[in-house]
Amino acid sequence: MTGHELMKEAGALVALLDAPEGADADAFDALLANWLDSTDDKITAYWAVLRRMSDEVDQLRDLEGILQRRRRYIETQEERVKALATELLAAREALGEAPKVKTPLFSAWLGTSRSVSVTCAPEELEACYQRVVVSVDKHALLRDLEVGREVAGASLVESRGVRWR
Repeated sequence: MTGHELMKEAGALVALLDAPEGADADAFDALLANWLDSTDDKITAYWAVLRRMSDEVDQLRDLEGILQRRRRYIETQEERVKALATELLAAREALGEAPKVKTPLFSAWLGTSRSVSVTCAPEELEACYQRVVVSVDKHALLRDLEVGREVAGASLVESRGVRWR
């Protein structure tokens, strides 16, 4: 089987993953196992499937970026339109009208909310107003464990897996 044929068949397998809810894992595993059993060069078959999946992941990552930028743009425009509506209701209030509009479709009014604004660095506030976040420095742990230092609660874990070039 040629590389092109393997990639084409791998593409057909990966296409099963395109369903919005994803592929049935058991059905996909069975199809993948059958395809691999019918292939003489198993490692090349694995490579072909992984390559197609990797390409699919790259395409999805690009699409996620496009969707994320589009969502941010729409959210920005949404905030802009809300600000314009707020200005309109504030102008009605300044003219002596009620800052409220009621129609059969909706009601709109000027609501008041409160939030805290902090203008200094968090370290300048009293300790009771500060949060401390503790996280693990894995780089320092790796460095110390590699030179043989014993650290309670941490150990080096090695794993092996295929790498492709």
